[in-house]
Amino acid sequence: MKKTFFYTLTVCIPVLLCVFTGCGATKGEEMLPYNAILGLGGPSVLREDFMEANRTYGAHWDEEKDSTSPEFRTFIVTEKAKLDEIFSVCSEVDFEKGMVVMYAYTSVYGNRYHIIKSVTLNNKSLRIEFKYVEGKPGLKDASSPQTRFLVIKMDKLDIDTVEFTLLNPRG
Repeated sequence: MKKTFFYTLTVCIPVLLCVFTGCGATKGEEMLPYNAILGLGGPSVLREDFMEANRTYGAHWDEEKDSTSPEFRTFIVTEKAKLDEIFSVCSEVDFEKGMVVMYAYTSVYGNRYHIIKSVTLNNKSLRIEFKYVEGKPGLKDASSPQTRFLVIKMDKLDIDTVEFTLLNPRG
């Protein structure tokens, strides 16, 4: 009888906690509008020719600092052919229901993770705010400036522009 009661408690308590507290996003995360997620939901590798053609101002490339490219670039990908021009390896994206937006910018923090803080739609303009995961104090994780690509997969929207804002540019 004690074993049955103990077993019932160990199974029921976690189930009840999920029912009453929710099993959605983990602590510190929120479900984002339009099912926006970082990355493509699987392995992805940008094409070398795409990265070279889409450098950003101040990034180092072949030992030289880029001084002619724009400070940032944005991309709205709504078809597979365009996705194949960008990625040599990537997960499937159902373009009937979804799309990919990308942001290229120069950063000295190439190893820090991103967190999407907000996704808002105003008419046909999408705005995405993000930040870096803060490094540990004293951690020397900066490098020479590089073009960094932020990739977001999300529900398909009828948009003309996408704007990205980095909330903590100094990391």
